[in-house]
Amino acid sequence: MKVSKIAEGLWAWGVGQCSSAYLEHGDVMIFVDPLLPPPGDDRDRFTRAINRDLARLGGPVHVLLTRHGHPRDADALVAMTGGTVWHPGMGPSPAGMHALPVGEGAVALWSPVHRALVVPDAVQAEGGMGLDPAAIIVTSRPLSCPEHPVDDRAE
Repeated sequence: MKVSKIAEGLWAWGVGQCSSAYLEHGDVMIFVDPLLPPPGDDRDRFTRAINRDLARLGGPVHVLLTRHGHPRDADALVAMTGGTVWHPGMGPSPAGMHALPVGEGAVALWSPVHRALVVPDAVQAEGGMGLDPAAIIVTSRPLSCPEHPVDDRAE
């Protein structure tokens, strides 16, 4: 399993061809499309890291899915953390995340805290969800350039 720290409180990891994300919004833990590593050393390290963050943050845990009916390991993560699951169609997304429709029954999730967009794996695949992968533009943080500064006070 490859784990990448993107920024403080923002992590991504992959299992096979699928990816997942972890975000901290204050004392809130957010998992997006979580896949647990297979049993063994990686799973043990992952579980220890979750338990450390639960103890350190002490807030609620939310497991967010970018597609309804595509739970991955959401139930196992809820059992580990006592968290709650959210998926498109359940009303507003929790914990300050913003759901943006990207296909039938699917959303990308915007974190204003991290200025990060988490998109479903299917969007990134060739022809996924009817979107042209070339139309997905990834910029690096910070999202500004000298000619066009970003007002970080704006939401």
